[in-house]
Amino acid sequence: MAKIQDHIFPLFKLTGNNIRRHPVINLISISIITISMLLLILYFLGYSNAARIVSSWRADLRIVVYLQDDIDAERLATLKSFCRELDEVIRLDYVSKDQALKNFKVTLGDDADFLADLPENPLPASFELFLDSAVVDVNDIERLARQLQRQVGVGEIAYGSSWLRQLFSLLKTVKYFGVLFASFLSAVTVFIVASTIRLSLFARRETIRVLHLVGATRSFIALPYLFEGVFQGAVASILALGLAYAGFIHFKEWLQIQAPQWPFALQLKFFTILPLLLFLLMGTFLGIAGFLLSSRWIRQD
Repeated sequence: MAKIQDHIFPLFKLTGNNIRRHPVINLISISIITISMLLLILYFLGYSNAARIVSSWRADLRIVVYLQDDIDAERLATLKSFCRELDEVIRLDYVSKDQALKNFKVTLGDDADFLADLPENPLPASFELFLDSAVVDVNDIERLARQLQRQVGVGEIAYGSSWLRQLFSLLKTVKYFGVLFASFLSAVTVFIVASTIRLSLFARRETIRVLHLVGATRSFIALPYLFEGVFQGAVASILALGLAYAGFIHFKEWLQIQAPQWPFALQLKFFTILPLLLFLLMGTFLGIAGFLLSSRWIRQD
């Protein structure tokens, strides 16, 4: 135990001395890592919330099948059985003509009084087909709509084709380009961090040479700078998470005030404990990776 303490304490002491003696370099390194981590955190924060909102939209995917007024009970039962057997359909709700009129009155609110003068109910009965969230291609929905349109007793099909195309386009963008963008941003972050730490090591090259001359081993010289990188990464991660959280709260409050009619503002969530720990480890890793990529001054000497 005494031997371990004799080796560990000097390393931490040298690390502390390096940090105190070069505050500007450490401040620059921490600032750059903070900015880089903040970009990553904001990206993943936006990605996770967008995925959550899109998933909630996908859970409400539906096709409305409007029925002909002269459809008989037997054909209605057959058509209902056909729709329920479709693989893409997870639930079917039948809306009668009377129920459709009641729903329309609720939608109109105070303006529904004029409906009282109608000689008959003009609204058709319908099936609301709720689709499986595993349906990921708008072409599959269009194929299903055409299949339903060919059935006897079906009047019209409504499924919001233009809206669905925009939704699935967003899904594909998030799916195929999200990981690519995150990987690119991570690589750029490591490069920036490595460049900063390289400048730090270059500024201390004379100290490193002196330590070599007095007999210090490479590990004894390198470990304080490695610990310094860990310190910089951890501090920068905490700062970036704090800034991201403050910005998130401000943006959410602003959005609720400016657009209270948008329900998805309430769905915005910050990270849970596990992602926060992962980002803290990521920042620490960036500090270590930057050191490992920039330690040629130690290796050369």
